[in-house]
Amino acid sequence: MRGVKGLPSRVGVLVAALLAAGPAHAQGFFGPQGSTSYQPEVDAYFQVGKGLRLQAQVQPYLVPAQQVAQISFALYGAWMVAAVLQDLLSPDVAKEHAVELRVGALYNANVDPGTQGPGSTWTLQADLTPRFNLPAGLLVSQRNRVSFNWLVDGATGSFFRYRGRLQLEREFAVARVPITPFANAELFWQQQPAMWTQFRMQAGVQIGFDLFAKGQTVEINWSAITSLQPSRSWSPQVGLILASYF
Repeated sequence: MRGVKGLPSRVGVLVAALLAAGPAHAQGFFGPQGSTSYQPEVDAYFQVGKGLRLQAQVQPYLVPAQQVAQISFALYGAWMVAAVLQDLLSPDVAKEHAVELRVGALYNANVDPGTQGPGSTWTLQADLTPRFNLPAGLLVSQRNRVSFNWLVDGATGSFFRYRGRLQLEREFAVARVPITPFANAELFWQQQPAMWTQFRMQAGVQIGFDLFAKGQTVEINWSAITSLQPSRSWSPQVGLILASYF
């Protein structure tokens, strides 16, 4: 009987130890949690020829806890080849092409540096994205992004960055409305410091609709962004993207 009476207390101690060890183990892998950031985005795509389109983009970036506010303006040109993938309801025709090459330039303005240093950034960027279909209607894409970045407006220096992102998505038609859940993982390599600096995991959903022109999409996503250098830490990010296609 003494063993039975002692069992609840022993179980309680074991559960408490596991609950305490769980967050400590997670913190050991991801590091301490930082402030939540928010990144809304507005895109306009213009089809200018067969397999050719332009993209204009406005993308604010906010970290309220650090009083950081930035906004970027970008213009891209894309060439899409091999329209051999599965037909989709989404107005984004790039998803039906096996390869997409996109190049462009963007300016990121530091509206309120908050706890960060001053300075804005000019960027030249190129993406190469192959795509392929898997059984069950799955679509896989491997985006390879390289960028050359120059600091201005109170900051100096330049750096090169590579970002490799693997994404898996699946479109579902609900009353002829395309709903596409997705998940991806992305690694960042930067020179300087010539090493992998960031790892991002993201999940979200994209919904298509048809109000005007060739259609629109709205995307809601959530990311866990892990900084690998100079010390490990992670922070959540919430994104909202509205795109129109012309």
